[in-house]
Amino acid sequence: MPRQLRDLESSEILIRELYVDLRERINRWAEITKQTAQARMGYVGQHLVSIATGYPGSRTGARGRDLIVSANEYAEIKTCYRVDQLGKCNNCDAAVASIELKCAACESTDIKRNDDSKWLISIRHEEEFATLLEPKSYYLVLFDFTDMMVPTTVRASIYEVNPRTKGFAFCMIDYYYNIKAKSKSGAPFNLWPFQLKFHLMQPLTIYQSFIELNGNITTKLFPGRNAPELFPVEAFDVYSQSNLSDDAIKALANFLSYKKPLPTNRRGLLDKRQSLEALHAFRLASGLSNKIVADAIADAMYWPAVKANLGKMPKQLRVTIEKQGLLPK
Repeated sequence: MPRQLRDLESSEILIRELYVDLRERINRWAEITKQTAQARMGYVGQHLVSIATGYPGSRTGARGRDLIVSANEYAEIKTCYRVDQLGKCNNCDAAVASIELKCAACESTDIKRNDDSKWLISIRHEEEFATLLEPKSYYLVLFDFTDMMVPTTVRASIYEVNPRTKGFAFCMIDYYYNIKAKSKSGAPFNLWPFQLKFHLMQPLTIYQSFIELNGNITTKLFPGRNAPELFPVEAFDVYSQSNLSDDAIKALANFLSYKKPLPTNRRGLLDKRQSLEALHAFRLASGLSNKIVADAIADAMYWPAVKANLGKMPKQLRVTIEKQGLLPK
C-alpha cells in the first residue's frame, strides 16, 4: 500500500501505524508494569504534519527546521499530547490511568482527569528571538479527548498559525521581555490550547481526525479536500477570568472605538464581566471581523510592552514588525 505526502489514505495509515498500534502496545505493557503509558508523541506530530501538508522535514528532530516549505521558506511544528495523562480518584486519591473508566482501587467513577499539557515554544537566545517571525507558519498539533470525562475518542488536530499576526508576534515579544527575562530557568512560553492567547493567534484548523477505541479513524478535515476552519475569538465574557487587566479592557474599548462608559460596580471600579459583555455586544452590532477583534485585543494586552522594548529589539525583528504593519496606527 503506497505511502506518500499530501495523501489522505497515507495520513490514516500513518495514524494507524505510528499512533493506534503504538498506543495499544504501550497500554498493554503499562497494565503489567504499572509504568507510564506515555510515548514520545512530538515526532509523530511532525510526521503527521508532513503527510497532511505535503512538506518534508529536514531530519533534525527537535532542533532545526521542522518543515521545508521551499528553498527559502520553512515552518515549525509543536505538539501537545493530552492523552494518557495520569488522573486521580476523587474518592480515594488513587492514581487512575486514562484508559480506566473507573478507579481500580474503589471502583468510583468520580475521577479527576488531567488535561494540563500545552505547546512549548522555546527562545533560547537573542539570535533565535530575532528570527521569531521568520517561519512561514507554526503548525500546532494537538492530541486530546473529545470528552475528558469519557476518554474513549481521541481527536487529532493540526492548527496553522501565521506568526506575523499581532496575536502571535506581540504575545511572544511580551513573553521574551516580561516573562523569560524574569525567569531564572528561562522557562519556555506556555501556549494553552483553547485559551485567549491561542484565539488571538487566529489559528486555522487544517486537519482533524477522530480515533475510536476499536482503532477506527474518521478524518473530518484534510488539506486539499476541506477548506481550513478558523478558530475564532469567542464571546468576550468567556475571557473574564483571563489575564485581561482593567487597563487592557479600557484600552480594548479605545481600539474598538467604543464610546460609551464601561460598566462599574458599586465601588466605582470597572465591572470586568459586564464590560466585556458590553464590548462583545458592540462587536456583534458593528459586525467587526475576527481579525479586527483579535488584533484589537492583542494591541490592548501587549502594545505597552512592545512599545517599551522597541528600542532594544533586534533590528531584524523590528523591521519585520514594521513591514507587516503590526504597529498600531
